[in-house]
Amino acid sequence: MHWYTYAVPAVSDAVRSLEWAAAIERTTGSLPSARGVARLRRRHFFHDNRIAFSDRLDPSGAFPSSGVFVNQRTGASVLVTDGRPRVRSTAAADVVVAGTMRTAEQLRFRAFYVTEAGRTLVVQQRFAPGTPTPLVAGSAHQRSVVGRTPFTVPRVLESGLAGRGLAGPGPSGGAVADWLVEEAVDGAAVRPEDASDTVVELLALLAETWQRLGVTHAPLDGEQRSRALAAFTGLAEDPPPGSWPGALDRPATLKRARALLDDGRPLTMGLSHGDPGLGNVLRTTDGRLALVDWEDAGHRPLAHDVLKVLMSAPDPRALAATLDAPASLRPALGTAGAVPWRLQVALALLLFLSGWRNRYFRAVKRGSVKAADRRMHTMLRLLDDLLP
Repeated sequence: MHWYTYAVPAVSDAVRSLEWAAAIERTTGSLPSARGVARLRRRHFFHDNRIAFSDRLDPSGAFPSSGVFVNQRTGASVLVTDGRPRVRSTAAADVVVAGTMRTAEQLRFRAFYVTEAGRTLVVQQRFAPGTPTPLVAGSAHQRSVVGRTPFTVPRVLESGLAGRGLAGPGPSGGAVADWLVEEAVDGAAVRPEDASDTVVELLALLAETWQRLGVTHAPLDGEQRSRALAAFTGLAEDPPPGSWPGALDRPATLKRARALLDDGRPLTMGLSHGDPGLGNVLRTTDGRLALVDWEDAGHRPLAHDVLKVLMSAPDPRALAATLDAPASLRPALGTAGAVPWRLQVALALLLFLSGWRNRYFRAVKRGSVKAADRRMHTMLRLLDDLLP
């Protein structure tokens, strides 16, 4: 087993995000930005490693998108000052939230402008200056679907590449980041008590989206098939301790998975959001569902999105037990001689498990192996339910 060290930045990620936001604000006309002498004035922000917010913002007030900044388990605002240090920045942002997938070398964050303008800034730092982040392709798909789905999808107002004034590693001593400015969605995260009903609604709206945008059928790519088989074989034959539920027969599950991966029938393909679980939907003030965070969007098997919804549900296996092909897709599945819908979801899960090693080592670095094991148990039990 290989062990990795995690370099902790000298300043908090929230403070780094504020400085990046300030630099990008100076390059775009879509965001509030101090001009003239005012650009030298600094504002006070409360911060920890992940969230910073302006001391001008009243966390108890009903400002746009205030429901986004609420701990859904407790109902309390996450914009609290107790024990948080203060820092000064020229950023005009009201709130910045550093992304969960960030590392010390690659910062990701979203800044919210909720008092002067209803907008958000999304930023992803590039690993290699000449290689775009997924944000670039994802935002192109996002632009193409605005107004064409039953979801509220934020409009992209501006996008660009920032390469100056940003501290960080890089060949030239400066970091490079992709960014985009979106409309802010005035909504709130889905409440726990509404989660079960919302995932059913979410699946129905995805089916309507695919009907509107159109689908195609194609067999699974051979390289993906081989990678999924190799990864699952490793997981079944030499798993990390505690990763498998004790009641599951590993050799038998591997045999069933291999048989499904050998199925040469086509899969249903189309434009996929990539991560349409409950964490990326908001309930808007008019009662609709908004689908946000399109960075992973692309053309792939649509069962991938179904899997993501299942895994965000309070009880994935109970929801999967009721799973059937959407009525609008059944004629196309029949004409194409496609893999049955539930088996397409099982294949999507096997493809997702292709990356189990990387996710396991990230859990080791974060000290969250127990949580990762619980999630793995859920996925493997779900796979057992779906496999023939």
